[in-house]
Amino acid sequence: MTALARALELLYVPRCAACDVRVPAGQPLCPPCASSLVELGPACPRCAEPLAAPPAVTCARCARGDWPLESTAAPWRFGGDLARALRRLKFERRPDLARELAPLVTPFLAAVARAGEVGLVVPVPLHWRRLAERGFNPAQALVASASKRGELAVPVDAAALRRVRATAPQTGLSAAERERNLRKAFRVAPRHVRRVAGRRVLLVDDVITTGATLAAAARALRDAGALAVLGFAVARAGD
Repeated sequence: MTALARALELLYVPRCAACDVRVPAGQPLCPPCASSLVELGPACPRCAEPLAAPPAVTCARCARGDWPLESTAAPWRFGGDLARALRRLKFERRPDLARELAPLVTPFLAAVARAGEVGLVVPVPLHWRRLAERGFNPAQALVASASKRGELAVPVDAAALRRVRATAPQTGLSAAERERNLRKAFRVAPRHVRRVAGRRVLLVDDVITTGATLAAAARALRDAGALAVLGFAVARAGD
């Protein structure tokens, strides 16, 4: 660690990712904000859609074979102060919040990678225009923060997948509209095909809403020869 890095560590003050109050090191949310966390609960094992059924039951979409991922995991429901923290990370341009959220995310991410015998982790990319506007990729920031904790013993390739088509914002679109909006939006960079081909790839995003983004990205990885694609997100939206 350089002298500058050590100095920054000494100046670092841990704060709640949702409300910015000071918290002990390694505590992502203060007690009041943490009390709003809700585990995902019973969900489809392939797409993580919340279900009022035992965990092993697949949803109707996955039973039809319309989901290109082998499995998908999300430890938390999207809501409460976790949603507030993730919105701040994304829309307030706060990449530092990925570091605060890492203790909440990393154990689950690492467990999914181990259980799935994953050979490569790929964050869902932004289009270069959106990346220029925002200044960073939230999914990549979350993966990078998890990797720095030393628990994710899998290579990460943030450049393997490209978002080659600028799409309209997904907010407000129906599930079918989201799917059409993202068709052919992703592609594996030619020089990274050899890293993807024949591997089990873990695709990581911050939030799953309808799953359209994750599915479109997974299809691009499978087209490039990925042996299987698994998905992970911090939270899953749903009823």
